[in-house]
Amino acid sequence: MKLAIIMDQYNNPFAGTESQVLKLVDGLKTRGWEIRFAVFRETDFTQGGEFPVPVDHIGVGSLSSPGSWGQVYRYARTLKRDGFSLVHVFFNDASVICPPVMRLAGLKTIISRRDMGFWYNRLYLRALAVTGRFVSAAVCNSQAVADITGEMEGLPPEKLHVIYNGYPDLDTDVRGEWQGEQNQRFTIGLVANLRPIKRIDDLIRACGLLHQRGYSFELRIAGGGEPDDYQDLAMSLGIDEQVVFLGSVSNAEDHIKCFDIAVLCSETEGFSNAIIEYMRAGKPVVCTHTGGNPEIVTEGENGYLIPVGNVDALAEALQTLMDNPELRTTMGEAAKATIAGKYSISNMVQQHVELYSELWAGGPSL
Repeated sequence: MKLAIIMDQYNNPFAGTESQVLKLVDGLKTRGWEIRFAVFRETDFTQGGEFPVPVDHIGVGSLSSPGSWGQVYRYARTLKRDGFSLVHVFFNDASVICPPVMRLAGLKTIISRRDMGFWYNRLYLRALAVTGRFVSAAVCNSQAVADITGEMEGLPPEKLHVIYNGYPDLDTDVRGEWQGEQNQRFTIGLVANLRPIKRIDDLIRACGLLHQRGYSFELRIAGGGEPDDYQDLAMSLGIDEQVVFLGSVSNAEDHIKCFDIAVLCSETEGFSNAIIEYMRAGKPVVCTHTGGNPEIVTEGENGYLIPVGNVDALAEALQTLMDNPELRTTMGEAAKATIAGKYSISNMVQQHVELYSELWAGGPSL
């Protein structure tokens, strides 16, 4: 079996989409597939030869440049000549250019959608309304993402396919225990880059309320970005000594093992890798009721869902879990049970194989 995968660019194997693409490629290779992988724009990583298959650099610039479209068409002709008939594309620019160009060369295109469309603007939507006519299928990593994709891009339900992200099987020791000082304070943790859309200030404000109520804790935040504004906020609330910014980490799971409660208070999420990692580690989750989060977290069973921006509700959920160690344990075990099987790498790869096979067999494409 042959499959071509095309992305705008591939920065590193640790980012959300890139990590899932790597798992997909590895899984397909294990099954004997021939994979052709290409990027519009080269990066240090793709130049380094670390990807499991050779990387073709197409050299695409602006979407408005006829030369960019010509470059993709020439690559499409090469794929067709080499016996490829199906292309799976990731990221925004590739999903605009590839569908019509690949169709012109005689190939079918699958696009991927992995967020709630925060990148949509008038220009992209106008382009997608035209090029989307040539999309054979869209893979979405949650039902919420599928719903917004269908609504905003005008794709019919039969072209929308929900395939959840895949993760390694649970290790027996994944839960882990805190190995620090005996009297280490209660730990609230969050894994997210320091961006406004993650609403980390809401969590800091909620922790400020807990501090006013006399609770002792440490807030650990793992993620890249500039922490100055958040540190200033923590200082204004009198909790600057209780808030630790870990910066960008490559071993997030090691930090998650040390959390007593895991939080994600984003404004929007397509399908959160952080929540899955929290649950794999057996941690009760407090997250916002947005995007695909309610598809993973069940209120009162493996965590709590709170309204976006509701600091009081966030503080109440944290306080409830801080006051009830047995509830934390029960929710943590329920979280681990949620993850087992449904979100495995093998399940993710198999669902892709089934979709590819459907398209090869002449399934929905026009």
